[in-house]
Amino acid sequence: MIWQNYNAAIVAGEARAKSSAHVVAAHLQWMIEASDQALRRIDAALDDKPIEANADTVADITQAVGDLPAGFQYSVYDANGELRHSSFSHPTGINVDDRGYFRQLQGGREVVISEQLQERLSGQHVFIIARRIERNGQFHGVASIAIPAQKMDDFWNSMALGPHSSVGVIRSDGKLVARHPSFDAPLDLSGTPLFTTYLRQSPNGFYQSGGSPVDGVARIVGYWQVEGWPLIATAGIDRTEALEIFWSGLYTQVIFGLPIVIMIIVSGIWIIALLNAFATRNIELERLLERNQFLFREIHHRVKNNLQAVSALVRLQPISSQARSDMERRIAAMIAVHEQIYETDQFDRVEVAPYAERLVKDIAAAYDAHVTIETSLGQVTVDRDQALPIGMIINEVVSNAFKYAFIGRSDGRLVVELFGESDGTAVFMVRDDGPGIDTGLDRKGMGSRLIAGFVAQINGSYNYESGNGTCFTMRFPANRPS
Repeated sequence: MIWQNYNAAIVAGEARAKSSAHVVAAHLQWMIEASDQALRRIDAALDDKPIEANADTVADITQAVGDLPAGFQYSVYDANGELRHSSFSHPTGINVDDRGYFRQLQGGREVVISEQLQERLSGQHVFIIARRIERNGQFHGVASIAIPAQKMDDFWNSMALGPHSSVGVIRSDGKLVARHPSFDAPLDLSGTPLFTTYLRQSPNGFYQSGGSPVDGVARIVGYWQVEGWPLIATAGIDRTEALEIFWSGLYTQVIFGLPIVIMIIVSGIWIIALLNAFATRNIELERLLERNQFLFREIHHRVKNNLQAVSALVRLQPISSQARSDMERRIAAMIAVHEQIYETDQFDRVEVAPYAERLVKDIAAAYDAHVTIETSLGQVTVDRDQALPIGMIINEVVSNAFKYAFIGRSDGRLVVELFGESDGTAVFMVRDDGPGIDTGLDRKGMGSRLIAGFVAQINGSYNYESGNGTCFTMRFPANRPS
């Protein structure tokens, strides 16, 4: 919460600095454009008359300029830089041919905004917007308006940014035009991050200044390029002042939040103790679960071994080879179920596909027949109580196919399919290409009775279809993995 509040205070300071720079830029744009319009009217008022001081010309210029904002002063200089007209009364002996803005206009520039300089008429710190006066393609003189740098004080007062904040205007070449707090000496800011980094990225924005090159104060600086003019307005908010609300809020949070933090720490220690006890108990439960899984695995393994012993005893009994073979296959189906359970450690669910695949291969290996077996077994899981009946059904149906569909043939084709449907029903199909069966025949044999009994046990249904062979289809409820 403290970190979020700190960031919120910084973000608010950044937004405020940027919006303040925008306000300064808007005022500057109005001031510069109003001054430029006044300079154009001065040029028009001079017409083709020579630039010299006389009452009629002064009257024309005064009427053309109109009411300038308080503190703005206009001047007109001839081609040699001599002052000829001014809003100051009785100016004498002023020459500006050494000023940088005058020389730029003399050299062909149309409009120039000066850096901050000391005005020779009033002695004030001002910046000047000046326009070239030209007649018949020849330099005729300069009209200028001096804007007091003190205007920055008015902007600063109106925005209430804090006692250590600043506002300023910088020319696009990095020269300081005006600033609050005032700075009297010429200053070049072209090497600061504002010009080397941020203005190259965006014409307006904000950045964190580690220390002002003027007074060394760390500020959040917003900047905004003045539209249509080579000026950048800036507004800097002292980081300490921007964080005042955060620090006062932090004090309140500490007073009211410290008891809560202490309570949380005590509660955390208590919860950690509970979690350690819980973890110890979980370790013990995992150990017991692992032992139970081992015991379940061992039980199924022993049942499988017992069934194998029963199968060995059956082979020793003096019964017909057909009955012995049928009994061994049925016992093998039971063995396969228990082996599938203890090998996969799935004691409540059984995956039918690998179980069915193994049964089909074992039955095919018991018959000396060249049969092509095609299997398409999808993922279907069943309850462990369903596994044994399904295995017995597979055993009976596939065994019947080998007994009756492929007798006396050198080859054959058997297709075994298993898939799930959207309603949770599983479908098991066995198709052969034998001579087919009479579907209307009432079957009383052991295999038929076993199939009917086991299908009923798993709440399923089945039917036979005859045509180009025999097709056994069984439907039963099952769960399919998602």
